[in-house]
Amino acid sequence: MRKGTSSRTSTPPSICGDGSCPVPCGLAPARRVLLLGFLLLLPCTALAQDPGNEVRADALRVFLDCNTFPCDSDFFRTEIGFVNWVRDRTLAQVHLIITSNQTGGGGNVYALEFIGLQELDGDNDTLPLTSLSTDTEEEILSALTSVIAAGLARYSAAIGQPAAYTIEPADDFDLGIDELVSGNQVNDPWNFWVFEIGADGELQGEDTEREHELSGSFEATRTTAVWRFEFEAEGSMSRDERELQNGNLIVDERTNWSTDFLLVRALADHWSLGLIGGAGASTRLNQDFGADVAAAVEYSFFPYVDAPRQSLTARYDLRLQHYLWEEETVFFETEETRPQHQLTLQLFQRQPWGSSRVSVDGSQFLHDLGLWSVSLSGDLEFRIFRGLNLEVGGNVNFIEDQIFLSREGLSDEDILLGRFERPTGKSYELFVGISYEFGSIFNNVVNNRFDSRNFGGGGGDFD
Repeated sequence: MRKGTSSRTSTPPSICGDGSCPVPCGLAPARRVLLLGFLLLLPCTALAQDPGNEVRADALRVFLDCNTFPCDSDFFRTEIGFVNWVRDRTLAQVHLIITSNQTGGGGNVYALEFIGLQELDGDNDTLPLTSLSTDTEEEILSALTSVIAAGLARYSAAIGQPAAYTIEPADDFDLGIDELVSGNQVNDPWNFWVFEIGADGELQGEDTEREHELSGSFEATRTTAVWRFEFEAEGSMSRDERELQNGNLIVDERTNWSTDFLLVRALADHWSLGLIGGAGASTRLNQDFGADVAAAVEYSFFPYVDAPRQSLTARYDLRLQHYLWEEETVFFETEETRPQHQLTLQLFQRQPWGSSRVSVDGSQFLHDLGLWSVSLSGDLEFRIFRGLNLEVGGNVNFIEDQIFLSREGLSDEDILLGRFERPTGKSYELFVGISYEFGSIFNNVVNNRFDSRNFGGGGGDFD
């Protein structure tokens, strides 16, 4: 366990262990016991607070900006006791941004960016950390804490507040062992291959309703500095029975499966070439069988190494698709092979003011240029000013390429069950959220009594 030794104090006495809590006299024994129990919770609760977590005068003020897994601010505040953690970036002296990218072995490469503010403006630093896919959450948190503490210790010294901090990496945590390396740099019996397999089942019912579902999945990946390969396969079978008031039984059976593969070759710092394909079946999309293969090229306007903080990419796909339809389509087809092309532009940024993502996607069938679709999606998380945060997101889709629609149309039963996709020219989604925080800017104190994740009342579940 790592401890910040510069500001730790002795362990506080146990609650009422020093006799500071008054014992009421002159009451009946039963009432005396009840009142004693109540009084034990009032004047002595302050003794349970760790003074080492209080605001420290002149200590480095740090604002944490971390949305990757695992980020546990309580853990960091508990283990790193020589700084003041603030909830307002404008009052911080260091803004810490933590981002991550997944490695080929299933682990993560974390980038911890320290941005100097106020008198430390311009004094920026970046520290890396690599985790393994087999590392536990506690191991990753401990390693992150060590790197964070090492980075903050330098800034503390720069403002004249040096901190003594012991860094002891976990025995089984090897920094850097999972980095992207070539085959001749490491003896890997798996040759960079990673596999994952899973299955699950569900059964539920009551007097008039019964449901069951089985599903499974398989995934194989291999990643090097030059090549990237991914293969995924998943499938599910479900049956839903509902008895109506008149005694009739409605049965909804669905079978869905899909396979997808991706092969990418790095061409240069900004260019990549890809081969994409897949096959599957979907009751909702009227597909008895479907398969496609595409050649793709992607250009990154920023170097790929900057992707955790900012990325702007353009990708073009040239695709060939083949379908066997369960029911004859509105174009009188039961089987068809169609060429299609697609262009995707995507922008992502994570900056001290917040983060944003915008994506534009357009596709078109080449045998009939009137069959097309365009999608625009995005989300923004923005710190307007101290304590005020705005979240906006949504998407809009213009759809003119539903070649899978059944010529027979949909019954009321199909519509109610959502069994098949319905004809539409557009779809949209929008969400807006705003929050404002006020009060003390310092949040060093950690008090995990009555864990909020397990707290509930008699009012029901509000999830």
